[in-house]
Amino acid sequence: MSPYDVVIVGGGPAGLVAGCYALHARLHTAIIAPELRGKVNYSFGLRDLQLMRNVWGSELILQFEQAILESESIIHIIDQATKITRTDLGNFTLQLANNSTVEARAVILATGAEPQRLYVEGEKEFWGKGVSFSALSHAPYFEGRDVAVVGSNLRALIAALQLAPIARQIYLITPLPHAMTQLPEAEQILALPNIASFVQWEVQAIVGDDFVTGINLVGINGETRQLAVDGVFVETALIPNNEIVRDLAEVDEEGHVIINQRCETSVPGLFAAGDVTDTHAEQILTSIGEGTKAALSAWQYLATHPPEH
Repeated sequence: MSPYDVVIVGGGPAGLVAGCYALHARLHTAIIAPELRGKVNYSFGLRDLQLMRNVWGSELILQFEQAILESESIIHIIDQATKITRTDLGNFTLQLANNSTVEARAVILATGAEPQRLYVEGEKEFWGKGVSFSALSHAPYFEGRDVAVVGSNLRALIAALQLAPIARQIYLITPLPHAMTQLPEAEQILALPNIASFVQWEVQAIVGDDFVTGINLVGINGETRQLAVDGVFVETALIPNNEIVRDLAEVDEEGHVIINQRCETSVPGLFAAGDVTDTHAEQILTSIGEGTKAALSAWQYLATHPPEH
């Protein structure tokens, strides 16, 4: 079987829009993903707030998905890609979880990123019911509410800053105080009147009924506290899904795949878009733009690198 023109790894917003542009370009295309839409499938709700898909751009993603599903020229391979290697001819071989392989002349990596979890009681159960991993997405729904932010990094500080003009009370839980003191923004943010910090406290459990109602903490001296909150933002880290290209493309110190303004990686013919890259923004509209650029760059690459016979 001849190689695909382009294989897109990942079926979230960046991958779906890249697929639509590949369809427009009439490229022989496959999308490798266990499911489509990615984080658009996640809903979020609070008490007195209906569960919803509340991220901007979600309706547009549903349109992209429908266009791909109705197409006869894009193959959706319902599997997981486990590794990508580059052949001597400059093509790519993609190993799948079912031990089969797929060949491609170009690859667009759109595997996204996963939040670093706390792995405490209640975190998974209340995910989307008060527990969030992105203040950027969900802060607007906490107007007049009490909320906890967990993290000892700049990401947690930014989350607290985003929530400050919206939430009534913010409890900033910082297990690692030394990491926080190294951030010049910390002093100014911690001085805001509706932010209370719990330094060297750790989360034991997130509790609730149908939705989050509180968070249990333990201090360095063994003291325990329960704070009444409507939500918990876990802002520890965002881990890029880079495993399949870790030995192939350049990544930054956090593991994000490094791209230029054309979504080109350090490997010719390998492009990347969305939260797996070092330009991640955790927003659907940004991923749509990056997926568009990656597809257009791949199209140009294929036009200027005809297949060898």
